[in-house]
Amino acid sequence: MGKPASSAVLPLRFASTSVSPHQSLSGTVGDGLGDGDPLLPNSDPFSSGPPSPDGMPSESGNDRPGSPPLALDDNSPAPDAPVPSPIINVSHLTVRAGKKVIVNDVSLDILDRQVTAIIGPSGCGKTTFIRTLNRMSEVSPGLTVTGSVKYKGQEVYARAVNPVLLRQRIGMVFQRPTVFPMSIYENVAFGLRLNREDEDTVERKVLESLRRAALLSELQDNLDRSALTLSGGQQQRLCIARALAVSPRVLLMDEPTASLDPSATQKVEDLLYELKQEYAVVIVTHNMQQAARVADRTAFLYQGRLIEYDRTKKLFENPREKLTESYVTGRFG
Repeated sequence: MGKPASSAVLPLRFASTSVSPHQSLSGTVGDGLGDGDPLLPNSDPFSSGPPSPDGMPSESGNDRPGSPPLALDDNSPAPDAPVPSPIINVSHLTVRAGKKVIVNDVSLDILDRQVTAIIGPSGCGKTTFIRTLNRMSEVSPGLTVTGSVKYKGQEVYARAVNPVLLRQRIGMVFQRPTVFPMSIYENVAFGLRLNREDEDTVERKVLESLRRAALLSELQDNLDRSALTLSGGQQQRLCIARALAVSPRVLLMDEPTASLDPSATQKVEDLLYELKQEYAVVIVTHNMQQAARVADRTAFLYQGRLIEYDRTKKLFENPREKLTESYVTGRFG
């Protein structure tokens, strides 16, 4: 990953895409997007119960002086580059806690094999939004979710969808590392053992996941060591390895570097470039320079609403909305 050439210029690598800043990606799913990745009962032996008729959830449930815009190197793709396929489609998503609206009518598409950053001031609904993508919002009592979230064309809030299987397909890494009080090896093997994988498969996937998380070279001679003895940065990468072990297609990351030092942050950011070769990555961050460094596309949320969603370079250098410009130039937030 390139380092900033100066304090004002942040290099950014862009994946191949020719999406127009105003082009909607809605309606482009289908045509086999659900093939080979079942969540529904006709292809998933772990699901049970009839789907709901519509596949929808029920109704239960400091101003600072301005600064110049971030400048990024022009690494935009060629105009005829192929458009990456959406892997998650969000349509009119609203999340309420009682009468309070936390996420308000958000619609956007998450593209496969790209890093998507979610930015916005504290309390704007970023974390709640990404937790709806794999139904982690259901573990928070009192939240009501309406609207549609589709993973590879399949409605994730359909009653027949198994949320455990869904969270294997759409994994999550939290702000603070959540390692288990067991060995490094067994931390990564945890989900595989729940899936009753044989020992040869467990070993292969554990080692491969540690390698992908850039930990194997550091720890391969100490895999029996307690995960609690690792540094904060190593623990966070161990959590990434544990998520990768169960073969997700999407990785959600909620401020994964917020509690890490600069060196550990750099390793996680470097890792994102490797991960997006195989996965879609969605990262919540308060650090706009981090979004500029790692994200292909960026969504700006404010008071629960999606204000702007575009290619990262476009959003930071030439935003359509005045509110976006004010935020990315540091006038508030």
